[in-house]
Amino acid sequence: MRLGPALLSLLPPLVAVAAACGNFVSLGGGAGSGGAGGGPDPGDTATSSSGEPVTTSSTASTASTGAGGSGAGGEGGALPDGGDPPDAGSGGATSPCDEELANDDADPFHAARAIELCTVAESPDDPGLHEARWVLPDGAPIPTGYDVQYALGHGLYEAFGPNVSPRAGKRMLALSSGAARRPGEPGYLPPNAGYAKGYAHAAPEGFPKPSPACPGSTTGQPHDGVALEVTLRAPNGAVGFAFEFSYYTAEFPIFACTTFNDAFVALLSPTPPGQTDGNISFDGVGNVISVNNVFLEVCTCQDGPPCSAGGTLYPCSLGPSALLGTGYETQHGATGWLTTRAPMQGGELFTLRFAVYDSGDAVLDSATLVDHFRWISTGEPVVETYRPVPP
Repeated sequence: MRLGPALLSLLPPLVAVAAACGNFVSLGGGAGSGGAGGGPDPGDTATSSSGEPVTTSSTASTASTGAGGSGAGGEGGALPDGGDPPDAGSGGATSPCDEELANDDADPFHAARAIELCTVAESPDDPGLHEARWVLPDGAPIPTGYDVQYALGHGLYEAFGPNVSPRAGKRMLALSSGAARRPGEPGYLPPNAGYAKGYAHAAPEGFPKPSPACPGSTTGQPHDGVALEVTLRAPNGAVGFAFEFSYYTAEFPIFACTTFNDAFVALLSPTPPGQTDGNISFDGVGNVISVNNVFLEVCTCQDGPPCSAGGTLYPCSLGPSALLGTGYETQHGATGWLTTRAPMQGGELFTLRFAVYDSGDAVLDSATLVDHFRWISTGEPVVETYRPVPP
């Protein structure tokens, strides 16, 4: 039997921050120094879903030229080849663009800065960040009357517990189907109690879809979703982009392979060639990022590891340290940091939507940290998600 949702006493300050939710913010509202995204990703060492080291792209140099206007990844719009800029993730800036942000900052342009999207385009043809907005996972606007509840579903963390820090800059974006607040903060509710925001919504395009790990099991009606949607123009010299994320869920271990499996999706538009939908974050066998994906290795159990859940054996090879102090430490699970990459040619305009939502009901919550967006300038990247080495 599922746990019932706990009631949350909302504080007056949240009403003020909610005013920015659901609306486009003027392009000047979130401007910061540095490039739109971090430095080039010349080819990371990674582990596959089987745990073997792999190299995810070549390091052959590709030419890049200035695009004029403000740079995205380098001076004057040029994308430097090889290596990261002085402050990795700040697009060549000498300091991060997210160090002055507050956890409950509701400006979507500031949320973009927290993942190192620092340059706001000044004209339609400029590289960088063109739009940022809070939406539902299917792209619909925030339901009328739910701005305050929705605002509790996102935060900008400088740390998540004692063992999880930003991958670049000073902050990282947190998206939660419950309350994106940490233990001890106003508005916090433990994810195993759940925070029911009170709204349901449509699934993203192409969802729900069956999980290869759970034949015959399909997720249910989405609830309590939160999503940051950004529109970007890639700088000249880019051949792709990458970002990092870590998914946490209270569905582990009891509700693996059920209709209740919450999800994180990263939806790219236009849809990548060869795909039937825009989701670019999934494991090597096609599982959506949920309790059922093969990357869920931050976990423990009473008699393990390994730990059995939903008929699947989880090795829990990364142990529980990344769960400490997060609210997920009571035998729940997480993926640890993963990298998603996708191809994107310089000059192209595209939209990327990061979304988390409850499935089947509004209790037992999940959350995702997103950080370190950067452009790729070498090789021929494909859509893939992998674990960097070291994790």
